[in-house]
Amino acid sequence: MVDFRGTVQAAQRGDQEAFACLWREFQPGLLRYLRMKASPVAEDLAADIWLRILRALPTFEGDESGFRGWLYTTARNRLTDWYRSGERRTDAIEHANLIVLPAPNNVEEEVAEHSSTDQAIALIGELPADQAEAVMLRIVAGMDVARVATIMGRTPGSVRVLCHRGLRRLEQRLAATALEDTDLVGASKSAPRISGATVRVGEGQRILA
Repeated sequence: MVDFRGTVQAAQRGDQEAFACLWREFQPGLLRYLRMKASPVAEDLAADIWLRILRALPTFEGDESGFRGWLYTTARNRLTDWYRSGERRTDAIEHANLIVLPAPNNVEEEVAEHSSTDQAIALIGELPADQAEAVMLRIVAGMDVARVATIMGRTPGSVRVLCHRGLRRLEQRLAATALEDTDLVGASKSAPRISGATVRVGEGQRILA
């Protein structure tokens, strides 16, 4: 974000527009993570997680990276509680607290981008659970290894191994898909975009992340 600290401070003072800016910035990645872990209730869980963030926001101190880590730690804890309890409901939330303002984005570009990203997320979801989570947090959410290790309760070395194995599996899967594509033209083919990284498959190429 251009002015993350200023936005957070305004949200901490109760500025709904500032909180909406935070929501728009981080909600897409959070939803992708939740859909991979608990697809049927992802949106309900996301609303509950944002309610928890809203309640605790006055106590938050840190930068954008710290906020991202806090958000996903909250999400992972909420998922753990949900799995353990077997509950099928989330806390009620006042929609006014999560007011969403129109974003000045090009709708057609967003549709194409989201469609491509959703394909990539679907592939990640087919990985073993630990690898999928590590790749989601490291590549899609854009967190560093140390923070992912803290969230997952693993060592940095373990996270690196999980990411490496996960990306290798994705590379192999994308390569196999490219070979099966009868409409493939040329020696390489663009694959789905994962967050800020584009994965390309072709002869002699590796996944770029």
